[in-house]
Amino acid sequence: MKKGIIGVLIAAMLFSGVAGAFAQREIKLGHIAAPNTAYDNWAKEFKRQVEEATNNKYKIVIYAGGQLGGSSALMEGLQAGNIQLAVITTSDINQFVKEIDVLDMPFLFRDWDHVEKFLASDVNKKLMSLGDKYGLHMLSSMPRGYRHVTTSAKVGPITKPEDFKGVKIRVAESPLYIDIFRALGANAQAMAWGEVYTALQQGTVDAHENTIVTTRDYKIYEVQKYMSETGHTFAFGTLMASLDWFKKLPAEDQAIFQKAADDSAVKLGIVQKNDEANAKAELIAKGMIFNSVDKAPFNVLTKPVVEKYARGVMKEFYDQIVAIR
Repeated sequence: MKKGIIGVLIAAMLFSGVAGAFAQREIKLGHIAAPNTAYDNWAKEFKRQVEEATNNKYKIVIYAGGQLGGSSALMEGLQAGNIQLAVITTSDINQFVKEIDVLDMPFLFRDWDHVEKFLASDVNKKLMSLGDKYGLHMLSSMPRGYRHVTTSAKVGPITKPEDFKGVKIRVAESPLYIDIFRALGANAQAMAWGEVYTALQQGTVDAHENTIVTTRDYKIYEVQKYMSETGHTFAFGTLMASLDWFKKLPAEDQAIFQKAADDSAVKLGIVQKNDEANAKAELIAKGMIFNSVDKAPFNVLTKPVVEKYARGVMKEFYDQIVAIR
C-alpha cells in the first residue's frame, strides 16, 4: 500500500516537473498590430524559424492586436519578465532609450539602400545594445518604409510647407515628432495608434503621417483623400526580448533566437519594400490621390529640430548614420 502511494507521489512530482519545464518553454510574443499586417507577419516568420531550428523545443504564442497592452505595457511586461518577446514600433522605445530618437530625425536616410546598410552596420548594433540597461534586449529591427502625410478632402494635398498652416495632424507619441510638424507649421497632436482611424473619421484631426503599406492595411483611405509623398522620416519596428529571460537561455539557444530575429527581419523588410508599389496602386484604385513633393524646403525648416535633438551621444549616432555609404 505504502509503495503504491509512494509511486503515485513520484509520478506526480515527475509530471509536475515536466509541466513546469514545458511552461518555461512556452513563450509570449506580443505586439499591437492587426493580424496579417507587417508586425504580425514578422512575428509569425520569427516563430517559424525558432521552432524549426529548435525542433519545437520552444513554443512561441503570438498575442496580436494589443492583447497584452500597448507599447508601454509590452515593454514594462518585458522588464518584469511577464512577457518574453515583443515587436515594438521603434519610435516608442524612446520612453526608455532616448538615443533611439536618432532614427526619427527628419530626412536622415537617403534611400532604402542607406537604410539596409545602416541595419547591417556596427552603428545599429551599438544603438540596439543601449536597451540592455533598461532590461530590454533589442534583437533586430525591420525596415517598414518612408512615412508620408495623408490629408482629408477638406485640407487638400500638401505641396509646400505653407500648406500645413492650421492643419491638425496626428503624430506618434514622441516629442521629436511633435517638434518636426510644429516646425513645418502644423498643429501636431500626439495620439495612440488605436485612436487614429476614429479621430480622422470624426474630424478630430485632419491628417496623419505613416507608411504607404500601413495606410493601406489599416484602411486609412476610407477617411483620407490625399497622400503627399513627403518622406520626412523612415519607419522601423524592433523585435525585443526580456533581458533577464534571454540571459537565462542556453548560449546555443540565444544564438538561434538571434539568428531567427536577424533573418526574419531581413526577409520581412524586403517584403515591406516590395509591397510599397502594390500598396500605392491599391490606394489609388481606392480613390486616394498621390502627389510628389519637393523635399528641400521641408528639410530646411526641420534643420533646427535636428540641431535641438542631435547633441552629445545622439549627435555621434546621427553623424555616423549620415556617413554610411
